[in-house]
Amino acid sequence: MKRKNLHEDLSILLKKANRQTSFSIGEILNIFPGKGRELLLIFLSFPFCLPIQIPGLSTPFGLIIAFIGFRMAYAKRIWLPKKVMLQTISSSTVQRIAQKCLGFMKKMAPWIHPRLGWLSKHRIMHISNGLLFVLLGLFLALPLPIPLTNFLAGWAIFLLSIGLLEDDGVFILAGYLIALFIILLFYTVSRKVL
Repeated sequence: MKRKNLHEDLSILLKKANRQTSFSIGEILNIFPGKGRELLLIFLSFPFCLPIQIPGLSTPFGLIIAFIGFRMAYAKRIWLPKKVMLQTISSSTVQRIAQKCLGFMKKMAPWIHPRLGWLSKHRIMHISNGLLFVLLGLFLALPLPIPLTNFLAGWAIFLLSIGLLEDDGVFILAGYLIALFIILLFYTVSRKVL
């Protein structure tokens, strides 16, 4: 990727993880400055992109993603309730996420380019993208009895965040396509159940 922000921020996170036993959400937020929302969303969504997921993260991470999306839709800076900011994650979990995310981003770098910029810059798209993060965050947070929901929602958030960070409309579209598939899957399953 052209920007080194994500690499540098994750490296700082890894160094800190070697020196302390746990992190609060507030501490992690402080490590992601500048385009912090997109970088933070990449970090928060990545655990759900893995085949074997880390248990206990979907509800807190999903709610934070939804809240960030809401703030993005209305062009507000990141703000989270104090109770959420004080929630802690173990250093070993933070290390696992950061290391795997760094390796994966290096592999993806050749395919990421600025294109279809209106998908990341247009005012209507700011609202649409933010609201989509809200929806996907809620899919993560709620204990839905639908297979692969977390995995697919994680990928949609991850791709959408990369697209916004690098002004890459192709990645944004990929995020929308996965989100559409999740909505259709949810609709189909709920119709069968009801």
